[in-house]
Amino acid sequence: MHRIILDVDLAMGAPGSDIDDGFALAWALADPDLQVDLVTTVNGNTDAGSATALTLELLHRLGCDDLPVHRGAERPLLQPKHRQGTIPDDVVVRDPRPEPAAAAMVEHVLAHPGQITLVAVGPLTNVALALRMHRDFASSLKSLVVMGGRFEPPESVGHGEFNIWNDPEAAQIVLDSPVTARWVGLDVTTQVRMSRDEAVELSGDSRPFAAFAGAHTVAWIDHIHAGPTDGSSSCAMHDPLAVAAASHPELLTWRPAHLTVDLTEPGLGTTTATFDATDANAEVAVAVDTAGFHRLLLERLRSL
Repeated sequence: MHRIILDVDLAMGAPGSDIDDGFALAWALADPDLQVDLVTTVNGNTDAGSATALTLELLHRLGCDDLPVHRGAERPLLQPKHRQGTIPDDVVVRDPRPEPAAAAMVEHVLAHPGQITLVAVGPLTNVALALRMHRDFASSLKSLVVMGGRFEPPESVGHGEFNIWNDPEAAQIVLDSPVTARWVGLDVTTQVRMSRDEAVELSGDSRPFAAFAGAHTVAWIDHIHAGPTDGSSSCAMHDPLAVAAASHPELLTWRPAHLTVDLTEPGLGTTTATFDATDANAEVAVAVDTAGFHRLLLERLRSL
């Protein structure tokens, strides 16, 4: 059994919002090899307040009201970026635990040294704050899994992958820390997808969460493809793959690498990987068993 803290910028449930973070939370709760100890929220896909409300709402739908949720960083460490989201009128706004996310991470990890895997599927602001908050946080983690970056081929146009671009300084703090994290980037996450046809089928499922998730996935696919489609479009399951990596790392092929992050424009947040470097500070996913992941994802959803 792998005990995890899941750090999310969850937006599933809000109109026109990405949905993969909701699937990530669902996978974490349904996976028999995972035990979710805490959920923490961070500004990213939406603002931290909305992410917290939507996380608590999703946990309520999944019958997990007692799972501790801690609200995290409202803004990136240095960058002025700030995403403002919305909370649908039918969502009951519940109160999270009072302790801030980074402090809760530190307290829990130090209380259980060598036992907790931190899975971060949003910007790395909370993780960076926790690393700076206590000198023993890094050494007390069992492992760290990050959803972020793009590594092969190297990014060359525009800014970096969203989570890293949103708070590149936080990402660099993680890379400069003693933790050799496993990085699950767009190289592999864009290969694991849910089609619109699958989402439509899911929306008609008798299980309440499956129907809810399916309906929002259809809406998200239509949003990113600018309207109804012929069923051939799809969306990537970025965040669930990072959660899967915590309990099923064999789904991915890993290579050691030395990673750096561009902290300046025009390439803000772009990641550069030097593979098989002697000073590796990361393990990077370079290939994925798409069929194996897809099978497990559907199994997880059907179990809820």
